[in-house]
Amino acid sequence: MMPVIRITDSTWERLKKWAIPLEDSPEDAVRKVLDAAEELLRHKDTSMTQRKPTASLEKHEAKLRRGKKTPQMAYRFPILEVLEEIGGTGRVGEVLDRVEIKMKSYLNTYDYEKLPSGIDIRWRNTAMWERFEMVKDGLLKPDSSPGIWELSEKGRGTIRNRS
Repeated sequence: MMPVIRITDSTWERLKKWAIPLEDSPEDAVRKVLDAAEELLRHKDTSMTQRKPTASLEKHEAKLRRGKKTPQMAYRFPILEVLEEIGGTGRVGEVLDRVEIKMKSYLNTYDYEKLPSGIDIRWRNTAMWERFEMVKDGLLKPDSSPGIWELSEKGRGTIRNRS
């Protein structure tokens, strides 16, 4: 038998902000909240004690071990919020600059490192990968001009339901 959990209406409203309407069940929404909370706790527990890896370690470690960087999904709502704040569309650089301000307290030393390619900063690259996932999920428009990120109607609805 599955346990029954009773929650207040206000908690239910908050929980619905984590769900994709007409797609996620209440259990899916609870799972998303728990996953995000666990990632945040792992991130906070490790970011306080982490030091920047040595140059030799960076050369030999092409891919950073899981849990060292801020999780990709953590960028989703800050990206949506920034786009909403600036009118629904913005240049990549402007969006990422504002996302950085929103996420400053969550980003750690690993997030600010350059990738092994030596070109991109890890957190910016991760945010751009999340943008790719958001396009696949229908939250951002796939046909925006190059260098422009734009909210879709589904993205606008998601941010409205979360506020």
